[in-house]
Amino acid sequence: MTTRPPYSTEEMRRQVRALAPEFRQVVDHLARTTADGLLDAPLRGIRRVVLTGNGDSYHAARAAELAFERIGGVACEPLSAQRFLDHGLDGPGGSGPDTLVVGISASGTSGPVVRVLEEAARRGTPTVAVTASEGSPVTRVADVGLIAPTGPRQASPGILTYQASLAALFVTAIRLGSRQDAQESLLDELRAVGDAVRATVDGSAAACDELARELADGSGPLVVTGTGPQAGTAKFAAAKVVEACGLPAFAQDLEEWWHVERFALPRDSPLVVLAPPGASHARAVDLVARATGIGRRVVAVARHDDPAVAGAHRVLPTHGEIREEWSPLVDHVFAGLLGAGLGDALGRVPFSTR
Repeated sequence: MTTRPPYSTEEMRRQVRALAPEFRQVVDHLARTTADGLLDAPLRGIRRVVLTGNGDSYHAARAAELAFERIGGVACEPLSAQRFLDHGLDGPGGSGPDTLVVGISASGTSGPVVRVLEEAARRGTPTVAVTASEGSPVTRVADVGLIAPTGPRQASPGILTYQASLAALFVTAIRLGSRQDAQESLLDELRAVGDAVRATVDGSAAACDELARELADGSGPLVVTGTGPQAGTAKFAAAKVVEACGLPAFAQDLEEWWHVERFALPRDSPLVVLAPPGASHARAVDLVARATGIGRRVVAVARHDDPAVAGAHRVLPTHGEIREEWSPLVDHVFAGLLGAGLGDALGRVPFSTR
C-alpha cells in the first residue's frame, strides 16, 4: 500500500481556487469582530506601527506597510521577528504607548513572535496578534488576538493563510486611521476585492502552467522584483517557488536588480517584474523593457489590459480596478499557481529535499 506525501501541488492549487470564495468571509468576520471596539484600546493614540513575523508573515508585513501609512495615517516599520528581537528595540521597534506592535503568525505558535509580543508588553507597548488560530500562544501574550480564520486545509505552502493575514492587517489599518463612517465604506471596498481575486485566479491559471513548463528547463534562478507593497509580494512569490519545487528563487527591489543582478549569468535567466498600477508602475515598465533588451526572459505581472508591458516575454494577468494599498491581494495569486506548476513539471512535491 502506498502512502500519499504529506504535501502536494494539488493542495496548492485547491487553496488558490479557494482564495476568492474565502476572502469575503474572512473580511466579514474581521469586520464583525472589530466593530464593537475590540481594537480601540491598543489603537488609541498610536503614531507608529511595527509589523513583525517570520516567513510568509513577514512578507505580509512588508506588503501591508503602505496601507498603514496611507489609510492608517501612521509611520509603519515591517521587521522580521528576529531582527526585532536583536536590534529593533533600540530603533523602529522601540517601546512606548504611542507605538503598536503587531505580531503575525498564521499558526500562532511562532516562538520568535511570542517573544516579540512578550518583550513589547514588558516595555509598556500595546500589542496585537494576527493569526488564523484562536487560543494559540500568540493570542495568550498579546493585548488583543485578531483571528483571521481560514477554511479546512491540508499541509501546504501557505496560500490561504497569507491572504487571511493580509486581510487582518488591512482591516486593522482601516480601524486605525478612519472615522466610523469612512471605515464602513473602506470595508465595503475591501470586500469587493474578492471579485478581482476571482477574476485573477481564473485568468492566470493557464498562463502560469505554460510558464512553469517553460521554466522547468532550469536555466538560472528565478528573480522576482517589486517595490512598495510589491516588495512583500516578491518575497512571498519567491518563497512559494522554493517551497513548491526547490528551484532557486529570490526577491529583489526593482532598482537594485538593475544595479546588481542584471550582470548575473546566464543572460536569459527568468525575471518576474511586478508591475501593477501605482507609484512604481513607470519604473517597473522601464525595467521590463530594459531587461528584455539585454536578453532576459521577462515575465510581467500586470493588469490584463496594460499595453505598457506588451513587450514582455509573458504576461501573468491581474484583474480589477483596486487601490494600490490592496494590490497585494491580487498580485500574489500567480505565486501558488506557478509554484505548483513547477513542482509538477519537475516531478517534485513541496518541501522535498531531493
